[in-house]
Amino acid sequence: MRTSIVRLVSRLLIVCLIGLPFQVNAGMIGTDQAVSAAQAQAARATVLSQLSRTEVAGQLQSLGLSPQAASDRVAALTDAEVTKLAGQIDSLPAGAGSGLLLLILLGVLIWWLVKK
Repeated sequence: MRTSIVRLVSRLLIVCLIGLPFQVNAGMIGTDQAVSAAQAQAARATVLSQLSRTEVAGQLQSLGLSPQAASDRVAALTDAEVTKLAGQIDSLPAGAGSGLLLLILLGVLIWWLVKK
């Protein structure tokens, strides 16, 4: 009984060794490919960290998109799209754009004209 199992396994291994191709392709990858992969991964982490903020999650939910669905959509983006989106996030001004500086300058100008 045991010899018949050994023969069956041996024949199966012989057929597999003959029938299955043993092709292994190894190649060098360039530095730019390795760096771009690392940059894409960092960009994806940046976008996902922005999505985990409470303000952003609340805004997404008010638009009818759950945070999990948004994360799934970020995972479905290509590396170029994620890098572009992370670049846009990084270039946004933090807390600026409210017109406060213009209001202060206008107030100083009015105060200076009244004082004269």
